[in-house]
Amino acid sequence: METLRDLFQHVVDTYPSRKVIQRIRAGKSWRELTVKEFERATRDTAARLAAAGVSKGDRVVLFSENRPEWHVIDFACHLLGAVSVPLYATLPAAQVRYIVSDCGGKLLLVSGKERARTALEAMYDLPTVRVVGIDPGLAEGLECLHDLPLPAKRQRTAPPPLAASDLASVIYTSGTTGDPKGVMLTHGNFLFQINTVAPMFPINERDICMSFLPLSHVYERTVDYVFFKTGAQINYVESIERVPTQLTEIRPTIMVSVPRLFERSYIKIITRVQHEGGAKKRLFDWAVRVGRKVREAAWRGEKPGAFVRGQYAVAKARIFSKVVEKLGGRLRFTISGGAPLAREVAEFFDIIGVQILQGYGLTETSPVFAVNTLDANRLGSVGKIVPGVEVQIAADGEILTRGPHVMLGYWNKPEATAETIDKDRWLHTGDVGYLDADGYLFITDRKKDIIVTSGGKNVAPQPIEGRLGATPFIAQAVLIGDKYPYLTALVVPNFENLEAHLAEKGIKGLDRESMATHGETEAVIAAAVKSINGEVAMHERIRRFTILKREFSLEEGELTPTMKVRRRIVGERYRDLIEGMYLKTQRAGEYELGE
Repeated sequence: METLRDLFQHVVDTYPSRKVIQRIRAGKSWRELTVKEFERATRDTAARLAAAGVSKGDRVVLFSENRPEWHVIDFACHLLGAVSVPLYATLPAAQVRYIVSDCGGKLLLVSGKERARTALEAMYDLPTVRVVGIDPGLAEGLECLHDLPLPAKRQRTAPPPLAASDLASVIYTSGTTGDPKGVMLTHGNFLFQINTVAPMFPINERDICMSFLPLSHVYERTVDYVFFKTGAQINYVESIERVPTQLTEIRPTIMVSVPRLFERSYIKIITRVQHEGGAKKRLFDWAVRVGRKVREAAWRGEKPGAFVRGQYAVAKARIFSKVVEKLGGRLRFTISGGAPLAREVAEFFDIIGVQILQGYGLTETSPVFAVNTLDANRLGSVGKIVPGVEVQIAADGEILTRGPHVMLGYWNKPEATAETIDKDRWLHTGDVGYLDADGYLFITDRKKDIIVTSGGKNVAPQPIEGRLGATPFIAQAVLIGDKYPYLTALVVPNFENLEAHLAEKGIKGLDRESMATHGETEAVIAAAVKSINGEVAMHERIRRFTILKREFSLEEGELTPTMKVRRRIVGERYRDLIEGMYLKTQRAGEYELGE
């Protein structure tokens, strides 16, 4: 396979026509697509797009949530040699307009009535762009994809030639400053991932997988391509918030996620155990202690004694199995990417028998170029370098990479491309890290996120933020301190756990704003901060914090679609609160958090 068109043909030729390859919840039941139905829908969609004037090289913009039709349209584009341009399902009209205009989109395909309104608002004075609904009846006068003429098979033209070097997709990064940049990825970029990364994992056609991270991001999209190649069944979930309820229904064997899901699951488990107390808590604590002895020996490359191995077997069968059942009960492994996973969380899931394999990459690297595997999983690292990829660490600690995974460049932005890819084709990731003696890559932080205090001390915020977020009463935290004399933090409470804690104290009926300002809330968060402060260096300790009254959100532009905090936006939005944590003589002249 050299192109995504070849991947489509591989699916059609390799797997039984009646095999269910895609599923999505539809009311109380499930809507399914077999391989045969997937092939027919994709070929018919390609024919309709061709009849609408789409040809090789044209940009087709896809504005939709995760659903079977997303990949049907994507593969239809590849059959025609067209370039797919996915949009995040939550984008406002101004950003939709910018991206469609910037890429020179010919057709804008949209799902959902709300997105249809956004699309029509964005395109109101761009008559050259044709807006088409994926479903009927999305807006008055909006034509539907299925109403486009479907030429007879004998009238369909042969697909144009397609090469690995041809542009497959333009994916716009969710940057926090300036206009988003369109990352140009070729068919060869994607096929390198599929052909190189897929064999590193034991995925097969019996596997049941979940797809809930946005397909408009290269992470989930490439993972889905791997699922298509291996014949695994893909089950779409509308959003990450619905994952906990659908885990026990879908019962996946493989799950790909971002750290936020694992961290929230960890906090929920620990909080429930603490709340139950008594014999159940003592038994659970015993099981974790036994599990830690066994797994710590494994992490050191040693074999634990027979007696403790026997205790661990009992703990897994009698105690941990109940926890694993809440995750569907048959997970073989999970993969985490997009942001660092707190070490405490990774260790806990490893102890209970759920392996989380961390990986690393960027949109610009299509995306993965380092990943842990079942045979080589070093906690805290993002794994070994993928075969065929070059990596070197620059003098300032920045990670550089080169190889067939690197993008062509940024669409219509040669200067930005030159800033990211140097003359020797090394891509500068913007991340700081190191390779250990065994070749495992460790990420320290984002280069631009490193905090330099006014005293000249360097602080990597993400590890500390991860520790805070892994405590029961803190959902999110952002460290402040660049150009300031000491560290402070903006803290978002875990309102669900906080409400239960306050109720135990006899404090009930408070809304979130009242909970955030209550003295008991400040006390439990202060205790968590004090605990973390005891584990870090003096210059990494948080001196003051401010409790926020709501979570950071996608809708407010404070999170990227992969749930990473947009530091600059948060810094600007809470500037007054931040400055209130410092004396006037300590405040920086110009506050900058980085992107």
